[in-house]
Amino acid sequence: MTAQASGLGERRALLIGTGEYDALPTLLSPEVDCARLAEVLRDPEIGAFEAQRLVDADRATLERALDEFFDTAQRNDVCLLYLSCHGLSHNDKLYFAVRGTDPDRPRYSAISARFIHDLMEECRARSIVVILDCCYSGLFIPGAKGPGTTRFEEALAGHGRIVITAGTATQLALEGEHQDVNTPAPSRFTGMLVEGLRSGEADLDRDGVITAQELYRYAYERLQHEGIGQTPRIGGEAQYEIALAKVKKRQRKRSPARATAGSRTRPRPQTPWQVIAAPGPARQPVWTDGTFIVHENYRLHVIDQASRRRYAAPVKTNYAGSPAYHEGAAYFPGYGGRLKGVDVRTRKPRHTPHLTVGDGLLRVSADVLYAVSPDSTLYAIGLPSGDVRWSQPLGDATVTCAPEMAGDHVILKTRVSRPVSDGTYDSGHRVMAVRADTGEPSWSYRPGVPLSADWTVTASGIYVVLQLDGARQRIVALEPANGDQLWTHDTAAELAVAPVATQDLVVYGDTAHRLVPLESKTGTPVWAREKKTKGLLVTRPCAVGGTLFTADRAAELTAWKLSSGRRLRSHGLMLSPDRHGSPVVTPDMLYLVDSHGELHALPHPYG
Repeated sequence: MTAQASGLGERRALLIGTGEYDALPTLLSPEVDCARLAEVLRDPEIGAFEAQRLVDADRATLERALDEFFDTAQRNDVCLLYLSCHGLSHNDKLYFAVRGTDPDRPRYSAISARFIHDLMEECRARSIVVILDCCYSGLFIPGAKGPGTTRFEEALAGHGRIVITAGTATQLALEGEHQDVNTPAPSRFTGMLVEGLRSGEADLDRDGVITAQELYRYAYERLQHEGIGQTPRIGGEAQYEIALAKVKKRQRKRSPARATAGSRTRPRPQTPWQVIAAPGPARQPVWTDGTFIVHENYRLHVIDQASRRRYAAPVKTNYAGSPAYHEGAAYFPGYGGRLKGVDVRTRKPRHTPHLTVGDGLLRVSADVLYAVSPDSTLYAIGLPSGDVRWSQPLGDATVTCAPEMAGDHVILKTRVSRPVSDGTYDSGHRVMAVRADTGEPSWSYRPGVPLSADWTVTASGIYVVLQLDGARQRIVALEPANGDQLWTHDTAAELAVAPVATQDLVVYGDTAHRLVPLESKTGTPVWAREKKTKGLLVTRPCAVGGTLFTADRAAELTAWKLSSGRRLRSHGLMLSPDRHGSPVVTPDMLYLVDSHGELHALPHPYG
């Protein structure tokens, strides 16, 4: 698919931002969003658009401007519409708030998505791009929530009609991190768009042209990489890729030395660094929303990834169990076991329902917090609204660890508190699954022997560890959809830490220092020769790409080639023990906590 030529017609952009409201919270990002996006779009060496900005205008002014924008377009024009404002969802319909919008009556006080769809349907321009940075923006795409109407499907039909949204039909759009009200920052989503256009990094195929599709993919990948809880969406119909910008040419600096014939250019390595995260041994870090969180006893130490600075006061917890994290907030049982949500940067509370929850029995997946109460009831709580979506009593079953997710199921490890009366031996341990959308029980697996605390769950397999007679253990793989047993593997010694599962392998380390990888589908050992670590593993192994990382009590951090078990490199460092945790691995860096509580960042390959 080739990009449409950018010189066939006019390049026109209408940028609308609303930050001041009479009955809604003020937004600081929309004005700066429009200003910075207009700057790169107007740049003749980048966007070459004729861009009009409207900030904090009333509804009549905006609807008139929208009508004129689409009505005056010609066939070969490229039309770009951008909105940054509060988005309102009313009866599964999207509305864009203006200054005088009544949030309870958006149909007569806000601009409806249907109004814009109608204008697009009647517009003569063959190339239309709509970019929406607002809450619930995914509702603009036909079929985003429920069946789309025929009229809405027709509105996006044509040679080039593209809609890019900041999130899904149910997600909120996040503002930027403002230093203060006088120095507002662009929103997370628009900031990525501007950065991709200005730097040229959004030119993913390096052909000198940034298309709408490339800009979407760039923003999506950046938001996911930085752990920001937004999932941009793209919709529409295009018979060609719409060119939005060119890559601005920059004068290249001459290399101080010429490369010799046959030499290869290597990427500049990342610089390792370390900061004090905790006063002593702590759990391995968790990375969320641009911050690292290090859990030490009853405190959460927070380190900003960009500045590498630790926030002065840690977040105090009342219990020792691991919190759950979502969009820069930590959720854990507070005083008396009451569910508590705290912004890890500002220490401000997040809205939560009035529930009592068990320590360490929390898990977040896809904007939903799953929490188990002391009376063995599983709750699904929508974040960040704090609404309870459903609750499911689990009867006499006591949940023994935090829920896990496997596809569309919530997976629980439980123990029955009362003895079995059917005359057969039963440890009372269970693995059970409930549907993530309703909480209805789906299946239950009864091993007949105790379950170890070590397990790992992926969308393609559930891998539990059975405690047999003596020190013998057995790894059992279960099918997430129905709980059927796929395979078993008897270990030669007890597991030292919890296993790790990738798409193709399940890897564990035992107390005899053996490192064993199994095929995830069959349980067959992969490596031809036995591999051993120098000491007992102190953290769960972790993997990225084709590399496995282990840390042992001999103070050796080792990288292994996953396919063959070949030792790639070792680094002398004693990690803080964490049986169920592991270092954070990104494509180019490894982040870990040592035995003194310091957070290290090591490039790949490290050493």
